[in-house]
Amino acid sequence: MTSEPRGEEFTGGLPAHPEPIHDRPSPASSADRSATHVASPWAIRDFRIIAVGEAISAVGDAVTFTALPLLVLALTGSGTLMGIVAALQTVPDLVVGLPAGALADRWDRRRMMIGADLGRALLTALIPLSTLLAIPTIPVVLIVVAPINVLRVLFLAAWTGAIPRLVGRDLIGPASSYMEAIFAIGFIVGPGVAGLLVGRIGAPATLAIDAVSFVLSAAALYLVRTPLRGERTSPADQHLVADIREGLRFVRDHRLLRAAVTYWGLVGILTAGLIPGLTYMVEGERRQGPDAFGLIVSAYSLGTLVGALVAARLTRGNLGALLVGGGIVIGSIIVALTLVVPAETVALLGFVAGIANTFVLVSYVTIRASSTPDALLGRVGATTRMISVGLQPVGAATAGVLLDAVGGGPTLRLMGAALVVVAVGAAFSPTLRSARGGRPEPQPATGAP
Repeated sequence: MTSEPRGEEFTGGLPAHPEPIHDRPSPASSADRSATHVASPWAIRDFRIIAVGEAISAVGDAVTFTALPLLVLALTGSGTLMGIVAALQTVPDLVVGLPAGALADRWDRRRMMIGADLGRALLTALIPLSTLLAIPTIPVVLIVVAPINVLRVLFLAAWTGAIPRLVGRDLIGPASSYMEAIFAIGFIVGPGVAGLLVGRIGAPATLAIDAVSFVLSAAALYLVRTPLRGERTSPADQHLVADIREGLRFVRDHRLLRAAVTYWGLVGILTAGLIPGLTYMVEGERRQGPDAFGLIVSAYSLGTLVGALVAARLTRGNLGALLVGGGIVIGSIIVALTLVVPAETVALLGFVAGIANTFVLVSYVTIRASSTPDALLGRVGATTRMISVGLQPVGAATAGVLLDAVGGGPTLRLMGAALVVVAVGAAFSPTLRSARGGRPEPQPATGAP
């Protein structure tokens, strides 16, 4: 159930060249200066504006998340086509993730996000428009779904660098937690709204809500006054490929980032098949029906909301403890899910897992953002996102093989036990165990995590 936050999803310290760029303080934005005088991101005007815009957009995203598969299934009845659409949604992360990060460190991040939002609004609107004009809808979906997600990748690359400049380094943790809570609310409210609207007005018209939400998100970003362009420390004429390599070297050479990304990547591999495994066990083996499965997922979503609100108060402490401890709790709960039968008890465990998962997610994103110099925020975020997204299909495919071979319960027990082993192993890493938020600090470029 782990996921990358929209604002990270949601989600370093030393460059590979002789002069550490983070030894030179980046110019403080207005948010950096104001953050030293405020105790909460909510005291910052621009954060409040963006939060409202992204809250609306999160509901729109959740509506599309629910309505688009229903649309494809209703029009074609094809599981294969649904899989193709799902693949087209994830391929851009692997193909354009690294260039998007480099561009986010070159361009004005605010304008980049506005452009991405407006582009997604236009492309999404083509789907309901096709039904009004009696144009075959499925070809339109297949044409626009990849470009929509290319723009999503561009938006996320810019977003990664925007939040630290918006609220200042000291408030990265609370800001990330509050934004994760906003996204969680969107995915609690959105699917229910989508289900109601699909039944009343149909899936194509329902998708128009997401198009409108992108426009409102762009309007909110237009009102932001804080400069979000990062400080460029490399030569202005440096090639884009050299920028990408700089970001990759930075992640490789920074001990804390290397440890955190490795841990997060392993968590992603191990939990990539969690939803299929849970579906297989609850509906295929126990025959408890879709209502029971829906109850479990809803409880998990509520847990992510509670976890995000609680994490906002914890991110100024030892992030390593949250990161590792959360992994141990999630792994233990996955094992426990296979040992209890009543759907209500499973839902309660799912609620606790949602809290723990948010602790892990927010801690990881805070470590990554707070220890990366502003000039590299876009590239580091894109690099780590590509690694985590790129590894998840390995876990999903392995889980699929295990489901056919041994069944849902044993697969989930193996998954949970492996996650506990990984988390306990991470607890023996002094670098990861003692990780805290704050400003980037110079540290050796070599050494085991």
